[in-house]
Amino acid sequence: LYARCSMRKISAGIETGNVRAYDIESGPFGSRFTLARGEEHVRCETQLLGRHNIANIALASAVALELGLKLPEITRGIRKIRPVEHRLQLIRGAVTVIDDAFNSNPEGAKEALRVLSDFLGQRIIVTPGMVEMGEEEERYNYIFGTQIATVCDAAILVGAKHTRPIAKGLVQSGFDRNRIFVVASLDEAQERLKEIAKNGDVVLFENDLPDNYS
Repeated sequence: LYARCSMRKISAGIETGNVRAYDIESGPFGSRFTLARGEEHVRCETQLLGRHNIANIALASAVALELGLKLPEITRGIRKIRPVEHRLQLIRGAVTVIDDAFNSNPEGAKEALRVLSDFLGQRIIVTPGMVEMGEEEERYNYIFGTQIATVCDAAILVGAKHTRPIAKGLVQSGFDRNRIFVVASLDEAQERLKEIAKNGDVVLFENDLPDNYS
């Protein structure tokens, strides 16, 4: 369809496109990146986290440019964007929280961990794992465990039965068993966090499941 379209076409995305975002960095400030069209470029900052959100911003910026806005104006608009609750929502404090509790899938969880890896301090994940993956659910959660092992310093797993594949992936990846904490509920996870988290640390809440999944 793209090839057959005879109208003028404008592409946007990360690294490539007529309008492109690159040099992306994440941290307690949110995300920073360079937005460019041709040789013109500006440095942008937003509270949104995740490359998928930056790609969406690039696309929206391409529309804005076509409507006559200038890059400095677009930059000011980007700074005003607010995250959707529980979707890589950045919550600043003595301990930074990345709230990605709304839902979880393999690609989303991988991206959340990639974002987490950009943060300094002790990196802690609180998760009950993923569900509704069909016959592949155990495998996906095992892979999730191996991915956590490359990023996190501590893992709080909510629900012993359902998170068993995650724990297996962690241990088989060489993760310190003493830094794996299995709890029965989110309330218990919060109590454990009070014991291990300190100022300057960052906590990722990845998914939030009802107790019947535990």
